[in-house]
Amino acid sequence: MILMAVGLPSFLRGYHTYQLSNAATQVADMLRLARYDAIRRNMPMNCVIQISGTDPNNTNISIVTKSTNVVDTTQKLTILGPSGNLVAQGGVPNTGALIAGSKVTMTTTSPSPTNATITFDARGAVSPPTNVDVFYLASTVAPEAGFRAVILMPAGSIQIWTSDTAGNWAQVR
Repeated sequence: MILMAVGLPSFLRGYHTYQLSNAATQVADMLRLARYDAIRRNMPMNCVIQISGTDPNNTNISIVTKSTNVVDTTQKLTILGPSGNLVAQGGVPNTGALIAGSKVTMTTTSPSPTNATITFDARGAVSPPTNVDVFYLASTVAPEAGFRAVILMPAGSIQIWTSDTAGNWAQVR
């Protein structure tokens, strides 16, 4: 019982960190999937981010065919919840250090965590290729897990970054 009382807080901290990191990986995977599908089909595809219609605490990320604007039911749908969800840039500490550390020289934008569409052209590049998109994630269940960032470059490459609650950013390898 003593070992459990000592070990449980550490286990929970690790579990919450894992959940937040997993949510960032899911966002990156959905962006990659939309990109690869655009290349495979040789047509523009959208990665759509929106609040769930059934639970306002959840965010749905889906792949949509751009020409028909219909969710592709053959593709995966990802649902992010309170243990790791998209957040607005304003609540994330030290985003300047993240951008400097990622060596991004273009203008960055933070797509809306509640309603955003990222379009990939038939070559897999972000369309239009004018900005670097940065998606921020946090946990409302365990704020001590810090923050995650998914950086989408105009050519379609993706970086995942992690931060503690103070905003000390490091790239995930």
